[in-house]
Amino acid sequence: MKAEFFLRKIKEEFPELKWKKHRYLTHGWDHVIIVLDDKLIFRTPKSIPADLQSELFDEIQLLHYLKKKVRVGIPEYTYISKDKSAAGYKLLAGRELKPSLFRRFSASEKEIIAKQLATFITTLHAVPESAIKKYHVRTENDYAQYDKLVRDTKQLLFPRLSKADIQTIEQYFSEFKTALSRKYSNALIHNDLTWEHILWDKKKRKINIIDFSDRAFGDPAADFAGLLEYGQKFMKQVFSLYRGKKDKHMLERSQLYFKRIPLSVMRGSLRGYPGTFKDGYAMFKKRFKHKIAKI
Repeated sequence: MKAEFFLRKIKEEFPELKWKKHRYLTHGWDHVIIVLDDKLIFRTPKSIPADLQSELFDEIQLLHYLKKKVRVGIPEYTYISKDKSAAGYKLLAGRELKPSLFRRFSASEKEIIAKQLATFITTLHAVPESAIKKYHVRTENDYAQYDKLVRDTKQLLFPRLSKADIQTIEQYFSEFKTALSRKYSNALIHNDLTWEHILWDKKKRKINIIDFSDRAFGDPAADFAGLLEYGQKFMKQVFSLYRGKKDKHMLERSQLYFKRIPLSVMRGSLRGYPGTFKDGYAMFKKRFKHKIAKI
């Protein structure tokens, strides 16, 4: 969707809104975003099939439900278009919690963030299946995802990689398959809890969490994967404060999900999604440098 069309839609749907400037963001995989006067965020799917429209509305309904339960800030949509294809909420305060920013924080600030993340993840994972069904949260099929990852990687990436890289990835696939064969329980997961979606409000000393578009009923280990960008020590700190159901292989799986991301970036770049093969490969070399640690 072009910016002009999106802006016109917002004006027509919400004539009471006035703004002087806007920013048009297209770096997301599924949605485009318009920021109005650095105060309001509007999202709409990049394409407008019925399933994405209903997914956006289901996301909004789930967030209304979660708002009463979580202690961190999350989007609260107050503008929803008649066809449910676009929606807006008040901008949440804070800077993206980039690893480079996080490293400059004091131990006490890191502890505050760890406690808030642990409480948020615990609350999210405790949402009953009745609510998961009510808000049409999809069930993540980890085996199907794994098979697709292997198939796409062999088809798209192996012809572009060295023999040594291919051997490294094949070893990873073997470890991943073994991990998925072990029993674990699903939960409601954010499923994309990376620094891009964690905001730090310095004034209130509080985190805000955004972008629930990948939410799923899936492996709770996935919500610890992105935290590895802050280092294993911090991720283990959050995990120690987490009060959800744990299994002894949970953090091992989180590391495997963490390593999956660069493969997804590389294959996505070859199919026209945001991100470059070069960036994905650099991430791959960095993340696959270390063996999976038994935490």
